[in-house]
Amino acid sequence: MVDTILAPTEAQIAALMALPQDAPLAVLNLFRFNETARYQPNDPEHGTAAGNISGREAYAVYAGAAGKAIESLGGKVVFSASVMQMMIGPDDANWDTAAIMYFPTRAAFTSMLSDPDFQAASRHRKAALANHRMMHLEGDAFTR
Repeated sequence: MVDTILAPTEAQIAALMALPQDAPLAVLNLFRFNETARYQPNDPEHGTAAGNISGREAYAVYAGAAGKAIESLGGKVVFSASVMQMMIGPDDANWDTAAIMYFPTRAAFTSMLSDPDFQAASRHRKAALANHRMMHLEGDAFTR
């Protein structure tokens, strides 16, 4: 069974901050959505009709805000597609969507994470996802 992970560890954040902040960054994401969004009691959507949506729908709300933040920092969504099959790997690692985002610098990525509007929208991501993996890729590969 794949462990549910929705946030980086302190060690992973420290490693990110130790890397050159002016280097381009690409981010590969693997997403598995909850069948029904799981808003928390402190979320405005909790227990309301607005919160009675699928995980995929909740993620679309988050993606709208995140996309604006990414673009405002000079980044872009390079690619996003449904995962059709796990060809090599554990059969229980069922991912719904794979996506790659590009940021012109690591500093742009970390700036997005601390933006209050982005942080507020992140509740939709948390409600949406049953599991998430994020891998940072060499960003220069996306500028060639």
